[in-house]
Amino acid sequence: MAASGIREIEMSNAQKIDQWLDPEFIQVTRQEAARILGRSPKEFDRLRKDDADCPKGFKQGEARSAHVLFRLADIYRYSQTLMERHTREEEDG
Repeated sequence: MAASGIREIEMSNAQKIDQWLDPEFIQVTRQEAARILGRSPKEFDRLRKDDADCPKGFKQGEARSAHVLFRLADIYRYSQTLMERHTREEEDG
């Protein structure tokens, strides 16, 4: 098989994976969400408590000790919100 044929197959597979890995349906842990935002888990918890725009997440079960998960798309949107705030602060100040 020619190199270009292999690249076409790889691109086709990558496109399928991209469609399958929709951030609207990917759930991440608190630690992963904090890392994506460039914060420590403790800082992320403080943002969840104090910032109304920060995703609160959802429990994986009904038990009090159930893990909290976050939709990846919500974390991405919140990251965009934080960047926009920072840009506005720089422009204003």
